[in-house]
Amino acid sequence: MGLIRQAASIVLVSTLSFASVAELVVEKGYARKPIPGRSMSAAFMTIRNTGVEDFVLTSACLEGADSVEIHTHSHVDGVMRMRQLHELTIKAGEAVTLEPGGMHLMLFGIKELPEQPELNLCNAEKQCFSARLSTQSLVSK
Repeated sequence: MGLIRQAASIVLVSTLSFASVAELVVEKGYARKPIPGRSMSAAFMTIRNTGVEDFVLTSACLEGADSVEIHTHSHVDGVMRMRQLHELTIKAGEAVTLEPGGMHLMLFGIKELPEQPELNLCNAEKQCFSARLSTQSLVSK
């Protein structure tokens, strides 16, 4: 009987620890294909944290890009400025929207983007969440 209680305790503790982590869901995510002759672009999406703990995004990578940075736009005295954010907190139960003219993922070193590149969003502890993005072109054919 003691063995059954011990096993039940292990299952309960495991369930509680898994329930406490963050869970990220990417909604309406897309990466813009670079303008011909350029190797950088941006990605936009809503990132929803369905978990019970905040998630601090510190890095991202996208299939087809050499590097990805979290960026924001600001307008100061009529001048638009873009700056890198080294982390982005997504509070438990909330969402953050990355959109043109605001926060976004800046994509560098793009040679060719797959039609549905894989995106990985990670925290400092290397806990990562993956999603597939669609691609959009700025250039009409």
